[in-house]
Amino acid sequence: MKKEIVIVGGGTAGWMTSLYLKKIYRNEANISLIESDKIGILGAGEGTIPIFISTLTQLGIDFNDFVNKTNATYKVGINFENWNGDCKNYYHAFGVTNGKYSPYSFDDGNPYNTQIGNEYIGYLVKNNLSLNDCISSNVLLQNDKSPFLKNENNFELSNYYALHFDASLAAKYFRKLAEKRGVKRIEGLVSRFSQNESGNITHIHLKGGVKIKTNFVFDCTGFKRLIIGELYKTEWKSYEDYLTVNSTIPFFLPATKDIKPYTRAIAMKYGWMWMSPLQNRQGCGYIFDDRYINEEEAQKEVEDFLGHPIKINRKIKFKAGSFKKVWVNNCIAIGLSTGFTEPLEATSIWIAITQLDMLNKNEINNPTQKIIDSYNDKFCEMNDDILNFIQFHYFTKRKDTEFWKYYNNNQPMQSSLKSMTNTWKTNCPTFEDFNNLNYFKTNFFSWHSYIYIGMGLEYFDKDLFIKSYENFDKKDMMESHHKNNMNSIKKIVENSYNVNDAIKNIKL
Repeated sequence: MKKEIVIVGGGTAGWMTSLYLKKIYRNEANISLIESDKIGILGAGEGTIPIFISTLTQLGIDFNDFVNKTNATYKVGINFENWNGDCKNYYHAFGVTNGKYSPYSFDDGNPYNTQIGNEYIGYLVKNNLSLNDCISSNVLLQNDKSPFLKNENNFELSNYYALHFDASLAAKYFRKLAEKRGVKRIEGLVSRFSQNESGNITHIHLKGGVKIKTNFVFDCTGFKRLIIGELYKTEWKSYEDYLTVNSTIPFFLPATKDIKPYTRAIAMKYGWMWMSPLQNRQGCGYIFDDRYINEEEAQKEVEDFLGHPIKINRKIKFKAGSFKKVWVNNCIAIGLSTGFTEPLEATSIWIAITQLDMLNKNEINNPTQKIIDSYNDKFCEMNDDILNFIQFHYFTKRKDTEFWKYYNNNQPMQSSLKSMTNTWKTNCPTFEDFNNLNYFKTNFFSWHSYIYIGMGLEYFDKDLFIKSYENFDKKDMMESHHKNNMNSIKKIVENSYNVNDAIKNIKL
């Protein structure tokens, strides 16, 4: 008899989960998804990270078809604006460019040699040069370029790129594909669950009297958290002391003529505003701390910034945090059902994909407590790493409101972040700082990401990097290295597609 697996909740998380399950089970299980047309999807997050590209391939999804049908655009990173209150910007590109185009390739050709990286940064600092101008991935962002070169068989400068897409269209796209592959969609609203003596869910009851038998359940109910939260009442770990934003007002703006290859993250008085470019519009929102301003005041702040009125789609209220256990009995929560930090680095879809990548058919069929505990431990490790990095963005020089002052007054930190920041008072960050030897072998965000943010915020002591450069035994070669790097950057800018042309010409 086939196993009955039921997903509760649709949206991007639910329908992606169904595609993963269909891939690993093929025809060995019946995959069903319960959702209701009466419940809309959140649809606020429209940015992804590079893992999303490989996920499309993994699920057998036609990349070009997805881009066309979800109004997607290329995303190479994030443009942080005014985070120090000085009207300056800095970039967080997803990664360094490949091979000969890497600014960190020096002598041994290893782009991840952070000793070389720190010393090259020291050279730049000593010569009053900026990472925005001298790191090729950042230059792509600064010049509104895609990660593809013309006339080199559309050579990818970096495999670290992602997409912006319309979340509502993406959910519909995944649904259509999943149903075509045999996933059964059930229209309805869940009223209650039946459980056996062990606490496993045996039946899902819908309003109207329909009863659905199940062997395993996935909770993709978003912020409602019907199963992991309401039914199992698992322990919640609050992040509210670390990340104080708790409200969002999303809105749309017309598309720009020249599409940017980045999400704009604009620091505001009581939080920050995102602007994600799509082919047909921009998806935007102000995420703020409602202890200081209400929805109307937040809207006015946005309108004052933009210089024109906006139409708020809705207000979204949330609490930063996550459940300590996302696999309980015969249920796994995926996506927003597990918790939420905030959308600053588009990590929600990353977490969901990583959770799905950890799924194993044999473990789902025959779960032991050891398997369940291991899955939950991996999830917690991932969230701890992401929480650290998101909080690091708020270590700015701003003191213009009580919101920003909070992050300048010895706010709480996880011990792992506190240890790293203490180390960085006297030492440059190194790749080894992020080797926690956990399941993932390294933090989700590593040296490059912390360098981009820390240098952009002027958080690090620049003299430490200068010292690293001055102690470099091949210092005499650094000038030629820099010259070669800048020549490569010039060629990149001259020969790479902008985003508009990449959408038209790149077929992967």
